Amino acid sequence: MASGQILEQEIRNHWGKRFHCPPGDLTQEGSLIVRDGELQDSGSVLIYHIGSRSIVRLDPSLADRLQIANGQVLATSISQDDLQVILRLGLRHTARLAQQTMGSYFYLDPPNFTPRRVDFPGILVRIDPETEAGLILSLCQACTAEEVQTAEIDANQPDAIIFGHILDGNLVSYAGFRYWDERFADIGVLTHPLQRGKGLAKAGTSSLCEWCIEHQVIPMYRVEDANRASFNIPLSLGFTKKVEIEVLKVVY
Repeated sequence: MASGQILEQEIRNHWGKRFHCPPGDLTQEGSLIVRDGELQDSGSVLIYHIGSRSIVRLDPSLADRLQIANGQVLATSISQDDLQVILRLGLRHTARLAQQTMGSYFYLDPPNFTPRRVDFPGILVRIDPETEAGLILSLCQACTAEEVQTAEIDANQPDAIIFGHILDGNLVSYAGFRYWDERFADIGVLTHPLQRGKGLAKAGTSSLCEWCIEHQVIPMYRVEDANRASFNIPLSLGFTKKVEIEVLKVVY
């Protein structure tokens, strides 16, 4: 499995492909502006801090008003304060940036992996997404729609690789992943409301990481920084933060 400098290169290759820039650019200071059609008329600005570079995904209509060209490269890494100045100059004090969320992307280098177990009366097993689809659906129904959406779990199309805790015939924790570029395991976790705070998500994610290491897949954990319980899971398992994202919105 990728480790050390090879892992770093794999991460750069992925994000370079994602933003259509040479992976080596991510080792250079500066900012790349990307006019993103998915953000059209949303007023959204997303800043990805990757290595030494910042990638700014920008609403094209906002870019037009500010006269910012696609692919424009700035000499330094851009900050929220920098963008606020640009807005004030370009929109004549009629707009400001509001912070929406902060997020982090963690990756696991196998030598840093710290397996975790938990003392729990249920059993931790690999879940079959086909034969045990009903158990997955019941867990999702016990949680809020927002929690399920944040974990990016679809009971109708569950992940191919899932580990979870079974207690009294019910699934009370879920740790699964979907592939990114067939190289990265984008991990999502969900725990029954009555079983939280017991380390189940951490133990399930640990088993998932063991599977990934054995099968040459790179574990990746995305999380909103405000979700401290989830944020602590990758830290406790030996993951390292490699990418930070700021989600901003223009408010008039």
